[in-house]
Amino acid sequence: MKLTTRLYTLLIILVLLWCVGIIATPLLKHSGWTRSADVLTTFFSRVCHQDESRSFHIEGEKFGVCTRCSALYFGFFLGLLLLPLSRGMKRKHFLPRKFFLFVIFPMILDVLLNTLGFHSSTPMTRVITGALFGIAMPWFLGPILLEACFQLQSRNKYHISDTGVFPHVRKTQ
Repeated sequence: MKLTTRLYTLLIILVLLWCVGIIATPLLKHSGWTRSADVLTTFFSRVCHQDESRSFHIEGEKFGVCTRCSALYFGFFLGLLLLPLSRGMKRKHFLPRKFFLFVIFPMILDVLLNTLGFHSSTPMTRVITGALFGIAMPWFLGPILLEACFQLQSRNKYHISDTGVFPHVRKTQ
């Protein structure tokens, strides 16, 4: 299996686990597994404000992250699934910076106008702006991650074998 495929598969699994954790938080709490839910809540508190009024709820319990963060992370997962359908899996295929500004600008504008009191951010604007940014992020982060891994591999300190199910790492002389 090629290094690109292995990295992509690993990233899909990690992001899926992240998204499952977001939804598992309220489900665990509702099922009586409060200690496990509290561990996830504490974990996600490092990346999100977790405001009760700005969160999705299941069975009366809030998600692990707020509405915008939920949309961003689930959007990122969707973008990862769509990535192979484009040229996004190609090494050094970076999107222009202006496209990055295009997808982050609505989110920044929504937050800024809400903070300044000119506009009241709604759950719909949070979902739309978070999802737009999240879906686009794999096209920015994917090539960067691939390039970093290929540069690490090409240092000739280690040889990563592409044979078998698991990669075998050995020092080269």
